[in-house]
Amino acid sequence: MAGVLEIRDLHKRFDTHHVIKGFTLDVAEQTLSCLVGPNGAGKTTLMDLISGRLKPSEGSVRFYGDEMTGLSENEIARRGIGRKFQVPAVFRNLTVRDNLQVAYSRQVNPFINMFTFADPGMQRRLDEVCNQVGLQDRLQIEAGLLSHGETQWLEIGMVLMQEPRLLLLDEPIAGMTEVEIEKTARLLKGIRRSATLIVVEHDMGFVREIADVVTVMHMGTLLAQGRIDEIEADKRVRDVYLGTEEEIV
Repeated sequence: MAGVLEIRDLHKRFDTHHVIKGFTLDVAEQTLSCLVGPNGAGKTTLMDLISGRLKPSEGSVRFYGDEMTGLSENEIARRGIGRKFQVPAVFRNLTVRDNLQVAYSRQVNPFINMFTFADPGMQRRLDEVCNQVGLQDRLQIEAGLLSHGETQWLEIGMVLMQEPRLLLLDEPIAGMTEVEIEKTARLLKGIRRSATLIVVEHDMGFVREIADVVTVMHMGTLLAQGRIDEIEADKRVRDVYLGTEEEIV
């Protein structure tokens, strides 16, 4: 499989605090990768660096061969990297349909957006995404009235409206019921057929269910990578989660 994301010798420092330390990673196309590790391992910071929310102190992030580290967050999104945060950021007073329509447009000008809403391509994409995230019967509901799981699916749908080639998700099942978690697992597996996903997740049962590849971070470094059975059999990974190692060199 072709390489989508190539991270090389990535560092991030905040004054004297060295958060990401020489991190290197390859992500293959149309894989679902789960990023795991203890609290403070650097997972969210790494996602921020990939998406352009933060700039690296050193190193390279290449997306389909193009360097991303000099681009703004908006420019990176336009290149095809979509990001969903742990806390959904939806327009609560707008309907589900309106939220998806706003997400489709890459323009900030409201007058341009009015014309975009009449775009037949937008309607086709909206229909596709609604069916994908299971909100086709909730289009006229205000987002603020949705359940927690539906709100999470709406935000995933908002990211999907822009047809990202790489989708970054931060703890997508936090606060969900078991039924909602099962639906989210099916949703992410379906997205994998047309895009690549990196999911930050603490729930190892969910990781076992969805992951093609598991990447373990520890203290800003890459500790291990492989299939879930390989990761669970890795003594160094077990030691870190059990707290028997204070530092990995």
